[in-house]
Amino acid sequence: MPLVSIICFGITIILFLSLFKKNTDVFAPARLFIIIWLLSIGLTELKFSRYQNDWTLFSWLMLLIAIASFLLGFFIVYTINVGKPISNIMTLRQFISRNSFNTDLLFKYILLLFTAYIISYIISALVIGYIPLFTKYPGVARNDWGIFGFGLFVQSFPSIIYFIYLYFIITRKERNKKLILLVVFLITFLTYAFLLQRYYIAFAIIMIMATMYYFTNMLRFRNVLLITIVGFSIMFGMTFIRLTGTIANYLYYLSDMKFSVKYAFFTEPYMYVVMNLENFSHAVNKIENFAYGLLSFDFIFAISGLKHIIAEYLRLPEFPHLITNNYNTYTMFFVYYWDYGVFGLFLFPLFIGILFTHFYYKMRKTPSLNTVAMYSIFTFVILFSFFVPVMTFLHFVFNTFLIYSITIHIEAQQKSSH
Repeated sequence: MPLVSIICFGITIILFLSLFKKNTDVFAPARLFIIIWLLSIGLTELKFSRYQNDWTLFSWLMLLIAIASFLLGFFIVYTINVGKPISNIMTLRQFISRNSFNTDLLFKYILLLFTAYIISYIISALVIGYIPLFTKYPGVARNDWGIFGFGLFVQSFPSIIYFIYLYFIITRKERNKKLILLVVFLITFLTYAFLLQRYYIAFAIIMIMATMYYFTNMLRFRNVLLITIVGFSIMFGMTFIRLTGTIANYLYYLSDMKFSVKYAFFTEPYMYVVMNLENFSHAVNKIENFAYGLLSFDFIFAISGLKHIIAEYLRLPEFPHLITNNYNTYTMFFVYYWDYGVFGLFLFPLFIGILFTHFYYKMRKTPSLNTVAMYSIFTFVILFSFFVPVMTFLHFVFNTFLIYSITIHIEAQQKSSH
């Protein structure tokens, strides 16, 4: 095993064991981020695929600048808050029992979002003419499924699922409304699952897990194990559906793996992680022309309708300098390099690290529906920071806006009613 992998896995084990220490916050941002990136780098250095190559010094330097900048953002906010009183986890978990909320308003918001979701879903299906799961090649069909405008409400799935969970944990009694929301949950989940978009399903699950951890005593080992099994079953179940019509070991041969075909099962999760880093490493050495904000602020150009027009005018490739077309993601950091070079790779992760840690300490000092919800969103970003620049995606920004504004409104109504 390579020395880098040994070091990364060794530190990861130590950090993982520290999670069992009494009063430890398992979702604390710095430790979570370090664990994710140590695992990602450790796995990447195993070089189990022939698509993987040794990195240049420049590649290592660029990745370490991004990671260090992110951690510097954490450290800046940490030093500002040193010595200031914060709530412990048990105090956070008493927040709901000590407060009352305008659950009727939340119920109305859920029904409103669900109505927008289902109408947009039906219109999209009618206009496009199919639903990915029910096509001959679902893995291909899912990629182009969506209509501008209506797609935003279809992709509000994480918000709807999250708000339903939130309603259940903050609402006492109201059995009939909970039954209605259970039906809404089933319809929303099943119809969205038909689209084979597992990324936002993971988004919803992780938000719920983080909120469950901070607001309840439910997130114990048994429950974590159950949620993890269900989550992975959904994720990999969708993968198998998307690979309908291929041989059993399709991904193994597609990925040109070095280990025995007997272990082909490990191909998908392994390549899902490592090729992001490999593409990042490869592409940062090749980029010659910068995009100056087109990627970092993708959501602004997308909502304005200018995204594809500008990209076509500038002749920007959608996936520059891929190692293989089979894997087309680059970690969350690459777009900042593509836009602004080393400057972007330092500044954006620094700002994001500051933002995340600000909300973390805000949650620990003044817990609320809003602060816990926002940090639950940021927990997802940290966990998938090895994958894609989700903070630049219009759908993600839209969901973040919905969750932020609705939780703020509910709490404002709560205060005005006292």
